[in-house]
Amino acid sequence: MDAQRQYNPLSPPLADAAAFPLAADVLGDASRIAERVALAAGMTGNVLSRPGSALSPQQQEVIFTALVRVTSASFEADMTEYWTLRRRERYFDRLSEFMIVADERGHMVGWSGFQTLEAPAFVNIYIDSTGMVSAQQSRGVMRTLLGERISNGAVARHRASSPVYVSARSESPVFYKLMRSVVGADALFPQPGADPPPDILACAQDLAGRLGQSDIMQRGSLVLRNAYAVLDELYGELPSCGDADLDQLFRSHLGPLDAFLLVGRAERNPAGAAAPGTPPPLAGEAR
Repeated sequence: MDAQRQYNPLSPPLADAAAFPLAADVLGDASRIAERVALAAGMTGNVLSRPGSALSPQQQEVIFTALVRVTSASFEADMTEYWTLRRRERYFDRLSEFMIVADERGHMVGWSGFQTLEAPAFVNIYIDSTGMVSAQQSRGVMRTLLGERISNGAVARHRASSPVYVSARSESPVFYKLMRSVVGADALFPQPGADPPPDILACAQDLAGRLGQSDIMQRGSLVLRNAYAVLDELYGELPSCGDADLDQLFRSHLGPLDAFLLVGRAERNPAGAAAPGTPPPLAGEAR
């Protein structure tokens, strides 16, 4: 983390789930229309379809306030500026689904969402900002939730009529392993020792354009240089996933504010991925 950051530690202690708001309070009246997904360790996913329409402006502001707190705890960095930008970008209007993860006591401890980006030749399911507070990571919760909502949901709805890809923007090899569970290890790029094929490059270029980052994308490596200009460095050292090849891939290509565009060909039941409801010891984030 940049030593120049003016950051006040969050209080009460971040390890205490009671420090976070109740998901029911965050969602307010929208809690009545949220779909519930049972997750590991008594946790619950609360899913809102088309949140830009489902949530009033007042409800959106309540959720943005909660997101600042939970994401700041997840990344151990002040994410206020990030969510100020996402608010200006009309974050909820862009999403096909928005998800809040609640722990066994109902406190908000994670979030995710995805956009459905339709191009003439394909559909791209773009996983937007995603994460869990550190105390709840490595329990397979996000893998189960994304498997249910994306692999068995959005992908299944679109793949009969169009090639489908799943994508994200991330600097974390931990999140890369989570993405493997959604699309399968062989389908996800970049890969150690392999160049992205033409269809993956086409999807990545389309995504970079939609993110307003075409000019900073390096085609051969799928790297976005200075992808997080709105933020200071989040990691003094990039996180490790325990896979030496993947850790090296990220450390050899990315600087403190860079990111990969992760793009994979979607299969409804990707090879090597556990079925939803079978959580592995994984967790991760994307921004």
